[in-house]
Amino acid sequence: MLSRIKENIHRQNKAMDFLHELLEEEFSHLTGHDPQQVTSIELSLQELLRQIAMERVYLRQLVTEMVPEAANMADLTATLTPEEAAPIQEVLDEVDAKEQVCAVQAEKNAQLAVALVEQSTSMLEFMHQQIQPKQENTYGRSGRYSKHHPQAALLKGRL
Repeated sequence: MLSRIKENIHRQNKAMDFLHELLEEEFSHLTGHDPQQVTSIELSLQELLRQIAMERVYLRQLVTEMVPEAANMADLTATLTPEEAAPIQEVLDEVDAKEQVCAVQAEKNAQLAVALVEQSTSMLEFMHQQIQPKQENTYGRSGRYSKHHPQAALLKGRL
């Protein structure tokens, strides 16, 4: 049972390494303005996060089978001998540190993605303002003042 718990924690450790690599790759694609690559990386990230969540659920089951009153990994390591608990605690600390690094990188990616959306939205608004007539009293095709349409519309007439 303890060996399965160790294997699970090691898989989570490796998954955190891979998660960090994917997050850095996503950041590079965000800065490179490559939306197709960002989408594919995002799908991979979501699948990896799903797998990590499943590993954690399985780890919780293993821990409860081994020590039914254990609420977390600290409760489990408290029941083990120091020789057994030390390597497990070391890997848990590594997983925690890597998780914090991944959280920081994910926040950077999120901020950059929001900034890019805001930039695109403001650029689109600027372009719409530039193509709209500035004055309401413009002549239409019949030589009279035309009705003002603030939204974009198709132009009709002869050139």
